[in-house]
Amino acid sequence: MQYCNNKENRQKINIFMKPVVEIVSKESIKPNTPTPQNLRNFKISFLDQLSPSSYIPTLLFYNHPLPNHANDSNILSNLKESLSEALTIYYPLAGKLKNSISIDCNDEGALFVEAQVNNYSLAMFLESPNVSSLNDFLPFPNCNCLEENSERFLVAIQITKFQCGGIVIGTCLFHRVVDTAAISCFLDTWSKIARNERDQVTYPDLFSGSKLFPPRDPIPSEFLKTFDNFFFTKSNSMKRFVFDAKAIATLKAQAASEQVPYPSRVVALTAFITKRILAARDEKCPETLMITHPVNIRQRLEPLSKNAFGNLIWLSYAFIDDASNENVELSNLAAMVREILVSVNGENLQGLDHDDMFSSYSEVIGEINTNGKVKILRFSSWCNLGFYDVDFGWGRPVWVSDMGGAIGYLSKQHFLFVDSKCGKEIELWMAYDEDGISALENDPEFIAHTIPNPGVFMHN
Repeated sequence: MQYCNNKENRQKINIFMKPVVEIVSKESIKPNTPTPQNLRNFKISFLDQLSPSSYIPTLLFYNHPLPNHANDSNILSNLKESLSEALTIYYPLAGKLKNSISIDCNDEGALFVEAQVNNYSLAMFLESPNVSSLNDFLPFPNCNCLEENSERFLVAIQITKFQCGGIVIGTCLFHRVVDTAAISCFLDTWSKIARNERDQVTYPDLFSGSKLFPPRDPIPSEFLKTFDNFFFTKSNSMKRFVFDAKAIATLKAQAASEQVPYPSRVVALTAFITKRILAARDEKCPETLMITHPVNIRQRLEPLSKNAFGNLIWLSYAFIDDASNENVELSNLAAMVREILVSVNGENLQGLDHDDMFSSYSEVIGEINTNGKVKILRFSSWCNLGFYDVDFGWGRPVWVSDMGGAIGYLSKQHFLFVDSKCGKEIELWMAYDEDGISALENDPEFIAHTIPNPGVFMHN
């Protein structure tokens, strides 16, 4: 993917305008085959129980799948019918969360919203992405908790059509039921059915997660409240930056060491962002930094498979006590990040029961509560998850994005890495407090290695 960074041209594009998204219709899409009675009660796992009570948003932008609107109704019908078929395969997603340990698989379905934009073309939007407008392309613009969704859908889809024929598919899936890797598998299944490649569908392993990690009943409410405080705040805004191929290569070289001679892109960028935040800390008010990275354990722990359903992530973390030390080497930070990631492995996870896991998480939460000056930096990555391979029959997405804006985005100090379509660049989606964002935006090192919210050049 290429990015447009001509700031003067971008500022001329509809400076007083933004896409006006009009809702056309809403309906519930049910599975095309009823769920058998013996499968109505679906147990979630202990790791599901520890996941945030919010939705995971994804946005997929497609360039001109509806030329001249000739196939408008056919494409929408196909999306609905294929979604119905996908929900039969992923039948727990068509149910309702019954209590803290199970889903009632009652086939009530997924919310399906049809919307349109008449005052903007997709090309105009991508040439100068308005991050604050991205939430309008989501069925639940705030992506908050399930209780704010009166019908308590676990899956919600919004199809937004531009006049030019472009389409945005916005999805919200409830995090307490799935993680991002599971969402990617669901979208892969839906898209393969839509393009009539059912023989290529890989069926999900729905039960291994809860068998390996049975739910704990009950989980103390005090713990859940503290755990949600670990994830959420109400004062952050979202910003987007891009690391191009040259910047990534430079930072990987600087992050290399004898201990980690070939750091990954995510390790190097995590270390770089941490170092710049350390450099911006107020020495008069030092804070302990806590770095976290969720680790997908599907291919690290037998007998889990790549298509295992649910939240199969373990939180890796490290504390940096001397947060006022801005002179720490990038290579040392990269080695620390690498160490916490590789420590999440089958050997360390095998044999853990939910009491051990609960104790481990309680210990972390307790340390945060004991030390009131802990700054939590939550990193995560969508790289290599396959979102750019989600093809409904019109080609791959030209852009994949997170949500945007400050309204309703409750993730505390969150830094999300998303790869580009060509795989050479990485986008950084940053939910951070205004002071933190301002410090980074004025940091010479950060400025030198990033491009702030560039335009996206569309290529089929």
